[in-house]
Parts: sequence; structure tokens; C-alpha cells
Amino acid sequence: MRGKDLHLDCFSGLAGDMFLGACLDLGMPASVVAEAVASLKLHGISIEARKTTRAGFAGTRFRVLDHGKPIEGPDPEERAPESAAAAGLGHERDAEHPLYQQAFSAAPPEHDAGYGHDHGHRHGHGHDHGRNLPEILALIDSSGLAPAVKLRARALFHRLGEAEAKAHGMAVERVHFHEVGAVDSIVDLVGAAAAIEWLAPRRVTCGAVNLGGGTVRGAHGVMPVPPPAVAELMRGLPVYGSERSVGELLTPTGAVLLAELVDEFVELPSLLVERVGYGLGRKEIAGRPNAVRLISGTSWPGAGPGGPHTEVLVVECEVDDLSGEGLGHATTRLLAEGALDVYLTPVQMKKGRPGSLVTMLCRRPELERLAGLLLAETGSIGCRFQASGRFEAEREIVSVPTRFGEVRVKRARFLGRTIANAPEFEDCRRLAEAAGTTWRAVHEAATVAAAAGPFPL
Repeated sequence: MRGKDLHLDCFSGLAGDMFLGACLDLGMPASVVAEAVASLKLHGISIEARKTTRAGFAGTRFRVLDHGKPIEGPDPEERAPESAAAAGLGHERDAEHPLYQQAFSAAPPEHDAGYGHDHGHRHGHGHDHGRNLPEILALIDSSGLAPAVKLRARALFHRLGEAEAKAHGMAVERVHFHEVGAVDSIVDLVGAAAAIEWLAPRRVTCGAVNLGGGTVRGAHGVMPVPPPAVAELMRGLPVYGSERSVGELLTPTGAVLLAELVDEFVELPSLLVERVGYGLGRKEIAGRPNAVRLISGTSWPGAGPGGPHTEVLVVECEVDDLSGEGLGHATTRLLAEGALDVYLTPVQMKKGRPGSLVTMLCRRPELERLAGLLLAETGSIGCRFQASGRFEAEREIVSVPTRFGEVRVKRARFLGRTIANAPEFEDCRRLAEAAGTTWRAVHEAATVAAAAGPFPL
């Protein structure tokens, strides 16, 4: 299960505990997280993983314990039998229940780290003392975590701190992590860093994310869903909302995991599915399983991330008042800034005026930045975009010998078969000038040499 492609299906949003539950349900040993938690030296803190259900979905519920008691308070199925039955919340957990329970203790601490709640999936009654970013980073740095896990955990908190700072208009060092500074959320993010390091996925993808609806109460009062930090973290990423009664489904910890760990946001790619895990949230949600699905598998030939079938965004606008020089500069600038392709198509505008349709291809994470640059360079007051699938050949640069000298050749492969060899223009030009021959002669020699057989990169 290690080194596979992972795909997240966030149909009920995501929280840190749900992500870890899904990793455990997929088959990751609980000791991966337990050892990471122990290295933090948090007094009395342990973790628990157990099987249960949410709206008929069986999965793994992960949670943090303080001296053996859940920080968030009891789950719905742990209520007294009469109150659970009255509320229609399913079974009571006991030693005879067929679903299993495991608790893993962390090592005794050198200091205590207060705890509290994370909105949406965090509804405990602990006392939140909060922390600022330097304090959290110091906690990570002083731990016994592996260096790679430390780096990833630091990156997660840095990204979350930057989002909170922007949302509240202050320096990142001054941000006080009311919700995410709680010990359970520290465990969630550090545990997620350890989980990703252990799983070592080849690629992580995710479909559009359900944010929920309505309002949520945080440290700063009642806020609309999504709260400011979540909205900032999900900028440029595909999301959708639910009915107002659902409340918050995507928490700040869930949002930063998506923003930091996901390589590409795309609907379920073509995979040879090997394992499926479900991570469960605390709440029961009427008519909806409070769960995230994590799919593990490998890309089958000819499809999926890293194969020829990927997602691109097609961004377009029409321009009729920009000179040819301006259009040429805009095209060059967009390509230099990371656009996959830019091209112009003659079109007829209003009142019969000739114009140009500017079409740009880009990846989803670059959409907002490149669309803004497109509007700035062309002067257009708006552009449209849509997602599109694209078959992409694998590309590599090889160096081939010719009688004129070495020439770099861009080789394209599709489904394991070479479909094109393109000699580099500048190499051909330079060698042609040095040999006193034509560019075409060098180009043809390089093409023949490239077709003759494989050469080292």
C-alpha cells in the first residue's frame, strides 16, 4: 500500500481526525501516529482508533485522548442507551460490541500543552490556551520526530499561519491559534505529516471539496461557512457548498492538508484500485455520512496522473483594441510565467470589428495568477475558463551524436511508444553556423540519429 497513488473524496468535507482515520482504515499501522505523538512529549496525551459507523458507512474513527478521555467529548454512539435511542444515534459502544477499539499511549511528557476545539468537527469542552506559530514550531523542533516529518509539519503550520494572518490582517508571528493551537489539532497535523511520510504516495489527487453551509462559531464569534482561513486556503481550488443546516464540513486543519498535500485537484482518475479507507468525523449528520474516502491504487497504462490523461484549464478572452506587438508580448509573458500554451485565433467582434481570441492553457493551481496576468496584459475586462481533459505524451530530453556535434532532442512517448523526436532549434542553429552549413542539414542529421536508437539522457 506504500508508494501508491492516493485519491481523496471529500463529499463531507475534511478534518484532520478524518484524514488520519482514513489512513488507518486503509491499513497504515496506528503505531505510525502513536510514535509521532509520543515524540511530542505532551502530558497524558494518547490516541485512539476504533471501528464504527456514520450513516451506514463503516470506517475508522481517530481521536485524541487526554488522560484516557476524549478531548472532544463522547461520540454519539457512546451516549447512554436511552438518550442514544431517543436521538436515533445508533449503538452504544461497549466491550462486547463487534467493532474494535484500540488505544495507544504517548510517552510521559516534559510539559503540558493545553487543548480546546477545532470548529466543525471539534466540539469538546476542554480549555483552549492557544499558541502562536513560534511556540508550535518550537514544540515540533524539540520533538523526536524524524527530520522529514518535522519539515512537513512545519510547512503545514506555516501555511496555516499565513492564511490566518491574511484573514485577520496581522503579522504571521502574532497569529494566536485559538482552534488549531489545541493539542488535538497539533496531533492531527503532526500525525498527518508522519502518515504521509510512511505512505510515501506517488501522487495525491482530490476532487471538488464540500465546504458545508450555514455558520460556525469560532474564537472570533459566529462566522459564515467557510470561515476566513478556510476560504483563504482554498483559493483557486474546486469547492462547493451544502444546505445551511449542515454547518461547517471543511475545517482549517482539513483545508491546510488539502492545500499542502494534494498534487492535483481532479475528479477520480483512472486507477487500478487496491484499497479503500474511510475516516469518520465525530458528528452524525442527518442524511449524510460524516466521512472522507481515501482510495489507494496504481495508474493503469494510458490514464491517470502521471499518464497521458490529465486535467487542464482552458482560459479565454477576446481582444480587439490591442496591437500585434501587444498581443505578441502578452503571449510571450504568459508562457514565461508558466502557461502550458497560449495561442491566438482571428474572430469577428461587435460591429464587424476584427479581433483575436486569446486562449491559454494552464494547471488549476496557477489559474488565478495567470488569469490575472492575462487580463492585465491584454486589457480585457474579463475572461472565462473551463476544465478539460488532455492526453499528454511523456517527454524527455536525449542527446544524440551527429557529424556536426551533439544535438539535444525532445523525445515524446505515448503508451510506451515513441511518437516524435524534435531536435532543439538553438543546438541546430549553433552547429550549423560553426560548420558553415544550413540549419536544415543539422536538423535532418539529428532527426535520423534520434530515430536510430536510444541514447542516454
